[in-house]
Amino acid sequence: MKGLRELVERRPFAVALFVALALLLVPYRTLLGPGLPSGRDLVPYFYPLKAHLVEAVRAGEMPWVDRFRWGGLPLLAAPGAAAFDPGNVFFLLLPTDLAAKAWMLLRVLAGAAGFAVFLRRTGLPPLSSALGAIAWGASGITASSASFLSTSSAHSVLPWFAAALLHARSERSGRSIAFLGVATALLFVASVPEPLLSAGLLALVLLAGRGDGPAARERLGAAGLWSAGGLLGALLAAPALGAILVTGLDGIRSASGGLRPEFATQGALPAARLAELFADAVVADWTAVSGAEGIEGYPYFPSLTPGRLAWTLALLGLVAGRGARPRAAAVATLGVLLALGPATPLLGLLLRALPFAASLRYPEKYAVLFGFGIVWLAALGAAAVERALPARRVWPAFALLAGLAVFDRGSVTPRLVPMSRASLLERRPEVLSGLPRAETGGTPPRVLALTGYRMPPPAVPRDPRRTGPAMVEWAFPGSPGLFGVGTVLEKDYDLTLPRAQVEWVLFLEESPAGSPVPPVLARAAGAVAVVDSAAGPGGLPVPRLLPLRGPVPPFRFASRVVRDEDPRELVTRFLSEGAPVDTAFLLAPGGETTASPGRVVRVSDRPSRLELEVEADGPGPACLLVCRPLVATREATLGGRPLAVHDANSGFSGMWVPPGRHVVRLQPSRSWLIIAAVLSTAGFAVTVALLRRRPLLAGAAR
Repeated sequence: MKGLRELVERRPFAVALFVALALLLVPYRTLLGPGLPSGRDLVPYFYPLKAHLVEAVRAGEMPWVDRFRWGGLPLLAAPGAAAFDPGNVFFLLLPTDLAAKAWMLLRVLAGAAGFAVFLRRTGLPPLSSALGAIAWGASGITASSASFLSTSSAHSVLPWFAAALLHARSERSGRSIAFLGVATALLFVASVPEPLLSAGLLALVLLAGRGDGPAARERLGAAGLWSAGGLLGALLAAPALGAILVTGLDGIRSASGGLRPEFATQGALPAARLAELFADAVVADWTAVSGAEGIEGYPYFPSLTPGRLAWTLALLGLVAGRGARPRAAAVATLGVLLALGPATPLLGLLLRALPFAASLRYPEKYAVLFGFGIVWLAALGAAAVERALPARRVWPAFALLAGLAVFDRGSVTPRLVPMSRASLLERRPEVLSGLPRAETGGTPPRVLALTGYRMPPPAVPRDPRRTGPAMVEWAFPGSPGLFGVGTVLEKDYDLTLPRAQVEWVLFLEESPAGSPVPPVLARAAGAVAVVDSAAGPGGLPVPRLLPLRGPVPPFRFASRVVRDEDPRELVTRFLSEGAPVDTAFLLAPGGETTASPGRVVRVSDRPSRLELEVEADGPGPACLLVCRPLVATREATLGGRPLAVHDANSGFSGMWVPPGRHVVRLQPSRSWLIIAAVLSTAGFAVTVALLRRRPLLAGAAR
C-alpha cells in the first residue's frame, strides 16, 4: 500500500492515465467479448480489402492488385486498404474477428492516451488531463469512427500529432522534430486524406497560441520547426504518400478527375442534427436504427456529442478555464461550421483557398475538430475544479468524475459498435452458391451487383444488427470478394476508383429501372451473372442470381477494332452498338479495322500480376482485350519487352499482339514504390539521428 501511495505521489499522471484507459474498457466492453464487429463499411469494404491484402502477403507476393474489385484494381495503392498501417499485423496473425476488435480497441486507447499527453503539454494538471482521455475515448465521434478502420487510425494519431506540435514548439530540439515526424507519418499511413486537412487546421489554431519570446518571431520559428517535422513525416511515410498520389493522379479526385460540383459537399452535417451535438438522438443507437425521421443521407458519425458530463465541464471551462479557452472554442466552432458544408460560407472559403480540398467529400468528418475542441474545454473545466480542491480531495473528485463519464457513455458507446456472429464471414451467401470459387492463380467469376444501384427499401433492414448478414446475403459490392467472386461496374466513390470507372457508375445510376443496358455492359466486362432482387416470402424481396446468356471471358481477342481519338465519340459508339463483345473500342488514332484471330491459352491471375499466355494466328497483329481497369495494367510486357496498352471500352485495357505464342504480363505502375522506399529509408536514418534518450512523456508523466 505504501508503494502504491509513493507511486501515486511520484507519478500522478501515469497512474491516472492507466486508470482512465482501464475505465475506457467499460464502454467498449463489446470488443472484449465474442462476435464480429459488423457495423458501417466493415463487411462490404474493409474486411474484403484486408482479406485480399493478407492473402497476398501470406502467399509471399506483393499485393499490387485486388483482382476481385472491378475485375482488378490497385490494392497496395488503395487508401482504404491502409496497406502500410502497422495495425495490419493483426489481420496477418489473428482471425478476422479478433484482428478487427484489436485494431478498433487499441486505436481508441491510443487516441485517448494521446489526448491526455496533449493536455499535459498545454500545462493542465495530471488528473484533469487523464479525465480528458476518458472524454475523448468515450465521445460519440470516437466511437462512431471506430468501425471505419483507416479513419479510426488517423483519429487516434491526431492528439499525438497535436502533442508533438506543442513539444517541438517548446523544446526546439532535434528529438522533438523526430517525434513530430513520426506522428505525421502515422497520420499519412492511415491513408485517409480527410484527417490530414483537419490536422493542418488544428496546427493553425495551435500556432495562434502564445510562445516564449516575441510573438511574430517565435511563431515563425515554430512554423519552421513544424515544417521540418512534416517533411520528415512525409519521408517516413513516403510509400503511403506515393500510393495516394498514384491513385489520386488516375482517380476521380485529381484536378482533371471530372468531379461533379456537389462532390465536395456530399455528406455534409444536416442542420437538423445540430441538437445532437449536445445529446444523443435516435441515430446514435446504431444497433437499433440506422437513420432518423427527417434526416436524409448516411450519417458518418451516428453520435456527435462528447456526453453530458463532458459538456458540463466544457461550459465550466468556458467560464473558469485558463489560457487556452479561445483556442479550444475556436477548434470546436471551426469543426461545426465546416461540418455543415454549404450551409455556411466557411467551407466555400476553404475550397477557394485550398482547391485540392474540393476532392474531399463528407464535410461531416470535420466534426472531429468539434470533438477535439469540446473535450479540450472539458479538461479546462476539470482543471479549474482540480485547482480549487484541497490536495486530499483531488483523487476522490477524479474518481467521481471519471465514474460519471463512463456511466454517461457506458450505455451509448456499445450501441455504436454493432456485433454479429463470428461465423458471418465463413458462410457463403446462398445467392452465390451457383458460382465457382476463384482457384489459386485463376481469375474469379464476376457478377454485377445491380442491387448496389437499386436496392429495394425493405431488403436491408434498418436494424444494423442484421446489416452485416444482410450485406453478405445480398452480395453487396465488395463482400462477394470474401467468397471467391469478383465484381464488375461496382458502385463506389472510393479514392481508388479511376475517372472512367466512376463515369460508368454515374451512367448506371442514371439508367432507369429495368433497363437492359446494365446486363449488356456487365457481359462485355466479362461478368457471368447479375445479382438482382425478386419477391420472396411475405412480399419481402430476396436476392437472386440471374445468369447472363452467352457470357464471354474477361480476357479475349477482338475480331474487330474501332479506333477514335475522341473519347466521347468512342463511348457513344460503344453504347449505340450495344457493347459488342467481339469488338474493342480503342482510344487511338485510326478508324475501323479487322484484327487477326487469337486465343488465350493460359491465365494466371494473382495479387502480384496478371499473366496471360496467348497465341495470335496472324498474318497481322491481334487485339487482346483485357477487362481490367487501365490503372491496373500500366506496366505491360510481352515476352519480357514493354507492351503499349490502350484505353479500351472506356477505362479498360487493350493491346496489340504480334503473330505467334507469347506471355503477356500486366501490372499497375510500380516504380513509385522503389523511389518511396529509398525516401522512407532516408527518413528513418534522419529520425534515428535526431532521437535522444529523454522520452516525450518525461515532462508529462509527473
